[in-house]
Amino acid sequence: MPIFKGEIKARIVEIRFALSGKIAGVTKHTGDAVKKWNLVASLDRKTLQMELDKQLSDYEKVRADWEIFGQKNPNPTEIIDKYLKAEKQALLNTSVKDVELAKARLDQADLFSPVDGIILDDSGIVPGLYATPASSSIKIMDLSSYYFEFEVRQKEVSDFIKPKKCKIGIEGVKEKIEADTLPVFSDGKKFTVRTTIPQTENILLGMKGSVSF
Repeated sequence: MPIFKGEIKARIVEIRFALSGKIAGVTKHTGDAVKKWNLVASLDRKTLQMELDKQLSDYEKVRADWEIFGQKNPNPTEIIDKYLKAEKQALLNTSVKDVELAKARLDQADLFSPVDGIILDDSGIVPGLYATPASSSIKIMDLSSYYFEFEVRQKEVSDFIKPKKCKIGIEGVKEKIEADTLPVFSDGKKFTVRTTIPQTENILLGMKGSVSF
């Protein structure tokens, strides 16, 4: 079987804020390493905190109104009183949900890395810029997702239906990497085979190499 040339690739994770707002802080920049759940950037929390405080205040008012009604009508028997109690309960339930939503929005002011990786592109974000969910994405390379990829010709596809043992030689890396191929797949234009990468020492995204069987 011939030797196939290819390169090291990895999964790129793109994260972005779920809310719009002014960026208050950036802790990780392009080229920085991140651990899973490391803080990457934050939005200004002032407005979001004010919203949560308002919802908590509204909740206290609705809760007090519900308690007062309950004290005055501990066992409502009239139809109108039963409807009023149901209304008070519904308002209380809605107020609780409003508080939970405001708290969730406040929590979304912080952007965390979902993987161990390297920041490939921070979109040039700096404190003071205004971010939206459609902008200011941050791209992170997942260090646990390295793989070696190479193309095969159509007549060779049948050779890669099942996993195969192989050795990968990376330019600049002395020792060859023993790996297994994954099933061949097609994007409609080319036939591609990927291999697992059991070790990541001295491996960088985009490194060229060859695989032999």
